[in-house]
Amino acid sequence: MTMKELDLPDVARLGQRRTTSDDVADALREAILQGRFEDGQELNQVAIAKHYGISRVPLREALRQLQAEGLVSARAHQRTVVVGLTVDRALEMIDIRIMLECYLLERALPHITPERIAELRTICDEMDHVTDHFEWLRRNREFHDKLYAPSEASFALEMSSQLSSRIGRYLYMWSGSGVERSTEAGGEHRRIVDAIAHRDARRAKLELEFHLMRTRENIIKLFETERGSTSVTA
Repeated sequence: MTMKELDLPDVARLGQRRTTSDDVADALREAILQGRFEDGQELNQVAIAKHYGISRVPLREALRQLQAEGLVSARAHQRTVVVGLTVDRALEMIDIRIMLECYLLERALPHITPERIAELRTICDEMDHVTDHFEWLRRNREFHDKLYAPSEASFALEMSSQLSSRIGRYLYMWSGSGVERSTEAGGEHRRIVDAIAHRDARRAKLELEFHLMRTRENIIKLFETERGSTSVTA
């Protein structure tokens, strides 16, 4: 990987308030989760250190953070590469995500105010006019975050966010594969909100589960389209 090939976010706050290694870890995490690196792609430490104007010491610490999160793999005296998912691992993550998010919705439902419902409807309306796929994915995450936030279940929220990000990188990376379903997903979002507005907890959970299951089907299509098989080992 040459310097010209690097596609990394800028870090304007290096050395401010937090350690340099934390900032670089954040930037590299963002790049990985946004699909700027392919599965198995090497993270060239010399090029990255030069890009950010840092020494190799804080960079190695940043890479150790990412390794602990399962985003990269590194062994002593060997290259650091981005860890990919097999379709089976991705689907396992989605299944866990479905359970977590249904739990979060159940916890959130008694605390979702009319004001929060109005905010969710506004996001749905705005998403109808988003034409950029990456922006649509960002707003989609915003919708789900606002939906679950009233649960105040911090650990489950953190786990759900991590799972969503690990899976979502394939939606970023393979966004040109022709399997986007923004119109359908928008309708599913509205049905979830309608059920909440009618205080129908059972229907809201069923609508959410249906919505996430469609995402599961979408991931299978992505792996089939991009890798030609659902049994490829990452």
